[in-house]
Amino acid sequence: MRIPWLKNRNTQAKLGVFIAKQRVDICALSVGNNAISVLDSVAFNDVSELVKTLNEMIAKHNLHAATCHVVLSNQLYQLLQIDKPNVPDDEVASSLPFIAKEFIHEAIDSVVFDYFSVPNQNKINLVYCPKNLVELIVTAIQQAKLELISIGIEELATANLFNTAADERQSTQMLISQQDHQEINLTIIHDNQLYFSRRLRGFSRLRDLQEDQLDASLLDNFSLEIQRSADFVVSQLKLPEVKAINLALPSTILEPLIARLQLNFTIPVTPLKHVLIADNMDSGFLPAIGGALEKL
Repeated sequence: MRIPWLKNRNTQAKLGVFIAKQRVDICALSVGNNAISVLDSVAFNDVSELVKTLNEMIAKHNLHAATCHVVLSNQLYQLLQIDKPNVPDDEVASSLPFIAKEFIHEAIDSVVFDYFSVPNQNKINLVYCPKNLVELIVTAIQQAKLELISIGIEELATANLFNTAADERQSTQMLISQQDHQEINLTIIHDNQLYFSRRLRGFSRLRDLQEDQLDASLLDNFSLEIQRSADFVVSQLKLPEVKAINLALPSTILEPLIARLQLNFTIPVTPLKHVLIADNMDSGFLPAIGGALEKL
């Protein structure tokens, strides 16, 4: 469950760093990964300010020499699902630049590629982002005197929040989340693996609505998109039915929103629960927390 651009299997990560176009979040876990010791977020005008911003954050919290997993906001990369190349598994990564020519417009030498498998299907998820962004991140990590373990993506990081007991992992979970300046994202996780992800376009304003603005037509259309994905899980992915719809939306009226949505479903609709997530925690920190929970 990682994009292994950079990794070191001999160390244990305690720090998650989430990088978006307009901010950077950090989450530091205490020994044993059983409590959050630092949670911080700093906004900037452009990602080019990352080096200075991250260095100041790490110094502020005295986190120098910590190991870290970086998580990229989906604003910063492209994710495509394609047929798995007809090559041995250990040659898939090296074949990506040649395969990608068919799917991307950018110059091949200007981007960095990686992939992760689609469970139970002969497909892969191709991930790519600008090479100069990766170079900037490496510079920022070095300047902050951190040890970089991996650079991953938002969808995989949030899937780590469902890495629970074995019996729970066998259930199919739906996560509906949203970051600043982005559309709502729906992901399907089963057995701690990401099976499916899609954007629910046209509903980004849900986060800003008051309870008296939750009109029936908007919620019905939102529910329809959720139900379509739940049906896809069974009919196409051949997974057990979704056990719960977990909402992690930055809304001040999350409880009334959940209550209204529950009227349209027999599946439980619930706020996302995790031992590390307090009831009043900003859901924007989920990718950083997921990064800190990344296994080595």
